[in-house]
Amino acid sequence: MPEFRFNILTQEWVIIATERAKRPMEFAQSVPKAMLPRLDPTCPFCPGNEHQTSDEVARLSSPSGTWQTRVIKNKFPALHDDVTPIQTGDFFQPKIDGFGIHEVIIDSPFHDRGITGLSLPNVEDILRTYLERYRFHARDERVKHIIIFKNNGEKAGSSLIHPHSQLIATPIISGQIQNRLSVTYNYRAEHHRCMMCDMLRKEIEQDQRIIYKNDHFVSFLPYAALSSFHTWIFPLDHHAQFGSMNDDHIPALAEILYYVLKSHEKLLNYPDFNFVVRSAPTYIGDDDYHWYISIIPRLSKTAGFEIGSNIYINCSLPEQNALELRNVIDTIRGF
Repeated sequence: MPEFRFNILTQEWVIIATERAKRPMEFAQSVPKAMLPRLDPTCPFCPGNEHQTSDEVARLSSPSGTWQTRVIKNKFPALHDDVTPIQTGDFFQPKIDGFGIHEVIIDSPFHDRGITGLSLPNVEDILRTYLERYRFHARDERVKHIIIFKNNGEKAGSSLIHPHSQLIATPIISGQIQNRLSVTYNYRAEHHRCMMCDMLRKEIEQDQRIIYKNDHFVSFLPYAALSSFHTWIFPLDHHAQFGSMNDDHIPALAEILYYVLKSHEKLLNYPDFNFVVRSAPTYIGDDDYHWYISIIPRLSKTAGFEIGSNIYINCSLPEQNALELRNVIDTIRGF
């Protein structure tokens, strides 16, 4: 029997269509991933081709001097950092000049290795680079919101094969973030606690949708997941902004991110995916939000009903998906 579930954080209704529930092999990609070379002489992100990318703004190097991550300005930026964000127009047609920062974070020198093909110290390097760039841009008083994201694969919107992430900083915050801030603010005003911290406690107590947990982070499928195998990673420590994360917790985040992505790969045959670091605006204090990472395997397409209603149809049970992913992680870890 199908049911409606309400996602209290996103304020969206989801239809869990249980009679359409699919087994993991029905989601799995049928087309095998192409074998890639370790280095591609035509790839602008591979070592030896650094001259093909202009405006390097940061790099993280190994003790031997070779780079582990590089950060460059996007060659085709959505926004420009040499513009002053001045608002003009009127009530009906407001606009702001297109100020912003758009950077590409090259995850590693390896053309053929995503996060799950790297060592955990390499994954830590990526996260450390995320954190450094977030903190750097958060000091710019023109910046109000910073999004770090990864588009992995054609279905996820990636245009280059070499594994990379992106950062976009803007002088505005979206209506989506405004709505979530309003929800968490109202909850704190009524209950004097963080809504997301309470949500985490309930998820951990129920233990129905938990995928993996370590000392500092927990991963689970939302009760009202918008799509199959949609996964969240939350810090157990309360912080509104990603930039406030304790540096000592980077290894724990690398571990849980690795296992979650690895379980998606094993169960779903290397699906294309997006992940987004969802953080509060830079001017928000710790009370009014709780940052997290959202991982969305691209297993289905948004169609007319979703576009027309903003109600998503999830054809699998989050509880069953979580059990399947948890079993895969136990196998990977040798349990």
